[in-house]
Amino acid sequence: MPKRYAHLLASTGLAMAGLLLSGCGGSSSSRGPQIDLSHLDPAEAAYCDQLISSHCLYPFPSNHYTLADDSSTTGLRIHLQAQALPVAQPTGIPGLPTESTAMDPAEWNRNDGFSPGAMLLAHFPGIDLEQTGAVTLGDIEASLDSDAPILVIDAETLERHLIWAELDATATDPERQSLMIRPAANFIEGRRYIVALRSLRDAQGELLPAPALFRAYRDNLRTGETVYEQRRPAMEDIFSRLEAHGIARDSLTLAWDFTIASQQNLTGRLLHLRDDAFARLGDQAPVFNVTEVGKEIDGQERALISRGITGTFEVPNYLTTPGGVPGGRFNYAEDGEGGIDADALPQVRNNDDVVQARFRCQIAESTVADFEDDTAPVNPARAALYGHGLFGEGPGGEFRSDAVRVMSNDHNIMYCATDWVGMSRFDVEAGVVPLVLANISNLPMMNDRSQQGLLNFMYLARLLTHPDGFASHPAFSHEGQVVFETEHDEVFFDGNSQGGIMGGALVATAPDIHRGVLGVPGANYSLLLQRFGPFEERFGFILYGAYPDTLDQSAVFALMQMLWDRAENNGYLSHLAGRHLPNTDTDKRVLLHAALGDHLVTHWSAEIIARTIGAPLHEPTRRLGDHTDSNPYFAIGDIQYPHQGHALMIWDSGAWNPETDRGNALPPTNNTGPTKETGFGNDPHESPRRTPAAQAQKSAFMQRDSEVIDVCGDDICRSFDHTGLDR
Repeated sequence: MPKRYAHLLASTGLAMAGLLLSGCGGSSSSRGPQIDLSHLDPAEAAYCDQLISSHCLYPFPSNHYTLADDSSTTGLRIHLQAQALPVAQPTGIPGLPTESTAMDPAEWNRNDGFSPGAMLLAHFPGIDLEQTGAVTLGDIEASLDSDAPILVIDAETLERHLIWAELDATATDPERQSLMIRPAANFIEGRRYIVALRSLRDAQGELLPAPALFRAYRDNLRTGETVYEQRRPAMEDIFSRLEAHGIARDSLTLAWDFTIASQQNLTGRLLHLRDDAFARLGDQAPVFNVTEVGKEIDGQERALISRGITGTFEVPNYLTTPGGVPGGRFNYAEDGEGGIDADALPQVRNNDDVVQARFRCQIAESTVADFEDDTAPVNPARAALYGHGLFGEGPGGEFRSDAVRVMSNDHNIMYCATDWVGMSRFDVEAGVVPLVLANISNLPMMNDRSQQGLLNFMYLARLLTHPDGFASHPAFSHEGQVVFETEHDEVFFDGNSQGGIMGGALVATAPDIHRGVLGVPGANYSLLLQRFGPFEERFGFILYGAYPDTLDQSAVFALMQMLWDRAENNGYLSHLAGRHLPNTDTDKRVLLHAALGDHLVTHWSAEIIARTIGAPLHEPTRRLGDHTDSNPYFAIGDIQYPHQGHALMIWDSGAWNPETDRGNALPPTNNTGPTKETGFGNDPHESPRRTPAAQAQKSAFMQRDSEVIDVCGDDICRSFDHTGLDR
């Protein structure tokens, strides 16, 4: 028996396994006639699934792409081979590859399972989801119906998982349109799931046939090929579990299984960076250097800020590039044979190299009105970190924006920030981001450095809590008094957009951060990117040029998510949901502020986060608010004030009025994003952070004894729109 299926028989103990395997090669006379599989090449079964013959990788993810591995937490190891994977084509863009490039699966094969936010892919040309009666994004509770034609079950508990199905709306050729099945709450780490598709229909309502190889397994038809027969016990286990769930095998058009990566595999690298770096730090503060202090910041004065402070601080460098500059990957020790062990952890380059991370802090006039006035009193501010948006920062930037300055001054918060290295403007300027989009084998250059960036934020937080950190420097004092609170060993987090996408990972893992506000938050870039309104014009043209086949494009997003999990919310929601990480404080809470109809970070992602971590919603949002869903915010509870814990707030900028150029429309329900040019009004992306009620709620949450206060009353939460006027 191949190692690929050994784990299944060991775990299931199928009584029929021996009988099934005795018939390998088509020698068994206990089955029906032999099926015609002449359209398949048995040699490709070593690297293709072949349950779907139109694309080597489909269906995906699949346990067919794993091997048994006793050293991993799940007992599996991903085993993707280059022959199965999309090949990057030359884009014709200067500076990018000029030849076709095969994908290197080495980094993916370090995983012990697939993404907890996995996008499930299949391909049935001509399928009509309406005729099929498939669950849609606007009706996710239908995925729990007994007769649901598309469903996913937990193979262990046999419980149905909340999902929706959609066809790739970006595909111009209906023959190359992927069927995408998405979880409406994340899958559980380490668990095996089974996908079942039944009674799929075309536009005329006619049933679609099952793929030939799947029909061989379903109907007990001989294949005549040992490589196909070796898989039969695994398929029988799927059928038996589905039958235990009430799904008859003869009703199935397709079924397969997949396993989610373990929490250890998803988070282990970042936790190792954290634990190793803080062990090196010991009881010391990180080394830092203040380079600029004054009312004038980045060449200009900014209202409401009495002092800006800029400098650098040292963080151990776990990347291959000196100083951790863009283009590096994690620095792994070789295994003695010139390779890297699958469970190897990053090491500090040369055991002594450091990143010189930038920091910027700003002190509001409410903290010290005028540093030139010796008599000006000090009202010590709360210390908080700010997380910037996609590929942002550099001089000035979002950190110096009026929304941050108003929040700082009105609520007496001293914000400090560093760059989300890996996904900052410096990575774009260095050419790393285009290289990643042109060949996803380069993705570790982004994701590994992003984990280094999360560590940088943790060190910056320590500078705000350690007595030998910023509190020891005169730039953070006025007339001998430190300008921020030092009696607590806690720093708060406030981030927006990318800051809300990576901020949950930071809150979940940082030693000194226990409360975080995730503004216009998201998880799972494979969900977010195509629903990012201007994606194609800003970034997608490179990715789509490199991978022109739309079936490849869907596969690329699914593959990328397996590595993105290590550096964004998607891989860390489990901890916020109570599955605690090792050596990590368990008292972690986040406040989610979503913008209804957001053009850049889809509000549906915030709903997925809320379901996954158990964050309730301000009511009467579901009763009075606008929504595309038939049962808005299904499986999300209601806040009972006073509330302590996670929470979700939906901020509404009002319906789109083209005559006044105010408000925004509800977004499309397919996998595309809204823009003003396509008729969806103004982007409400920045509206929550600019709304006084939202700021007041954030401030109440960013407290030692945090509480989610009611700032909306018996109404939906109404935010400023793009004009800055209260709606």
